[in-house]
Amino acid sequence: MSISSVQKYRYQEPLTTGTPTFFEVQRIQLETSCVANHNHRADHYQIYFLEEGMGKYQIDFQDVEINGAGIFCLSPGQVLTVESEAVKSGYQIGFNREFYCVETHGKEIACNGVLFNNVHRATTLQLSPAEAAPYQLLLSNMIRELEKPGKAHREMLETYLRMFLIEVLRMYDERAGWTGEANDSESRLAEDFIALVEKHFRTIHAVSDYAEKLFVSPKSLAKRLKAHGYKTPTETIRDRIVLEAKRDLRYTAKTIKEIAFELGFEDPAYFTRYFKKAASESPQAYRDTYQNDRVIS
Repeated sequence: MSISSVQKYRYQEPLTTGTPTFFEVQRIQLETSCVANHNHRADHYQIYFLEEGMGKYQIDFQDVEINGAGIFCLSPGQVLTVESEAVKSGYQIGFNREFYCVETHGKEIACNGVLFNNVHRATTLQLSPAEAAPYQLLLSNMIRELEKPGKAHREMLETYLRMFLIEVLRMYDERAGWTGEANDSESRLAEDFIALVEKHFRTIHAVSDYAEKLFVSPKSLAKRLKAHGYKTPTETIRDRIVLEAKRDLRYTAKTIKEIAFELGFEDPAYFTRYFKKAASESPQAYRDTYQNDRVIS
């Protein structure tokens, strides 16, 4: 984003061992009118809440547009491209797994595989002023807690974050036409599969291996995915592998051989054929097309 001023409010916790806990809210004032071709690759979970204005973006090459107020989410590794903006103000919430683990804590509210760790659908919500109000209130509460920490400081911040995520999920489900526990149960398998692919796509490429982890047959898995508008399991796995390859080809200087090995292909030639079948061009041809996109923050 083309930022003119930022106020940062960060949670602080003494580091003992391992990765430091990270939670931050940024209050962002943007240029009244600006256009930028800027790439940003997320290294933690991020939620963008735009209060007023408009913006055109790409999230992992999927077009996203906000007019007025809106919300979109990024998972670690996803690439956000700002194509144009005319936004007055917004917020950015950032956190890592050490603060709030989407894969475990998020499972309780089913945000894993829906808001996060689902590269097959960019989660975006367009909001009216009335719909934006609850999110503004929760962000104000987060900032107040970060400015004046009190008893159970971390627990309070986690509560506000969970409330924010639940509000987004409720609105997302309402617009998708999903209501009630039956639909929750029906969609959970699809969401769990998406999350598993996100976790294991570098090392597990066979549908049967994922089906085994989910205690269902490959046929049952395919049927459930189709019922919720997803592609087949094979296509879902393929798309995730190819997406990661595109990220690396477009935004890094890794060799094609390195990319192939990191994605679980022992034979770079087979990886080239796999990629070309899915993307209709070779890895090298794809890289050459976007050779000017290497700059990334």
